[in-house]
Amino acid sequence: MSLPFRILSRLIIYLGFAATGIGMALPGSVMPVMIARWSLSDRQAGMLLFLGWLGSSLGALAVRPSRSQSLAAGAFLSAAGALGMIFSARWSSFLSMSIFGLGLGLTMTATSLLLAARYQHRRSAELNRLNLVWALGACICPRLAEQSLRVTSITVIFAGVSFLFCLVGLWAMLAEQDTPHSDAATIAPRLQWSLTAWPLTLMLIILLPTGVESSMGGWIAAYVQRTQHTVTTTVTAGTCFWAGLMISRTLASTLLYLRRYERPVLFESFIIVIVGAALLVSMQSNLAILCGVFLTGFGLGPIYPLLLAAALQYSENTLIFFIAGIGSAFLPWVTGIVSTTASSLRAGLAVPFVAAVLMLLLGIALPRVPIAVSQRSIL
Repeated sequence: MSLPFRILSRLIIYLGFAATGIGMALPGSVMPVMIARWSLSDRQAGMLLFLGWLGSSLGALAVRPSRSQSLAAGAFLSAAGALGMIFSARWSSFLSMSIFGLGLGLTMTATSLLLAARYQHRRSAELNRLNLVWALGACICPRLAEQSLRVTSITVIFAGVSFLFCLVGLWAMLAEQDTPHSDAATIAPRLQWSLTAWPLTLMLIILLPTGVESSMGGWIAAYVQRTQHTVTTTVTAGTCFWAGLMISRTLASTLLYLRRYERPVLFESFIIVIVGAALLVSMQSNLAILCGVFLTGFGLGPIYPLLLAAALQYSENTLIFFIAGIGSAFLPWVTGIVSTTASSLRAGLAVPFVAAVLMLLLGIALPRVPIAVSQRSIL
């Protein structure tokens, strides 16, 4: 593979991963529109998010040995689901969201494994870079959705997302090639943590950052719209959340480049998430909400990429992506259930706060072994 082709391939793969960031942030960004369009209760809106992110989890299990063809299939499914959201009625929107989520999960997992196999010796830095691109897509999504919030229409943005995924799918199908990847049994267990305790701890803790992220990202626009009643503040809050995520992943990538140990980064991030979530649910002023949203996103940024990079040291089995996706599906759903039961979305947002506290407690249970997992990251 020539150097110009490798560069073009990487740019298009990054574009596709940024598109998944847009896709994951999109339902939350236009949630007030979808609630109004289909007359959804918070419980039903939570179910819509649940089906989307459950589909994303199942998409992780659908990845085949050919990562490039899995990437193509995921992109085309995402395009079909996005088109479905344009033409769906109230109940058919649940099916369209499931297809959309299935495609996103398949695309994200196939992309992560494709690049993890290509850059095995600097996997953590590469996954952080990839997730930084994802966060960039998520960060610009609220601005792209602003017109939808103003005119109560989701047609243009879903059509644009569908077109983008079609382009990525065509490229992956016609031009991408698979890289031989390491069998799980041949991967050296470089993390010197207990092989009896680590898998269970990992599976428990990796449920939570994705769940907090999807719950906050899915509900923050609706929450801010109800408390502040302005489109500008609603869009700004969504942007603050994803911008915090993007900035922290940028900093985390730099710290990894400087070979800083992952454990201090993780614990600092856990604490920042708790502070941000507490500020969000305890204060109702515009400034406090924006600060809480930003801090929550900023704290979440490095957590999942670091945990994922650690997990892939042991196995490249896609089950770990499925487990992480389960958290992203259930927490937004539970948030909607609590909100409907308590007649308060503010009460519902206590769910991700509790999850953040639990994340810290599980982190304390991890063995106290500092691990330097980074490598120099080059194009």
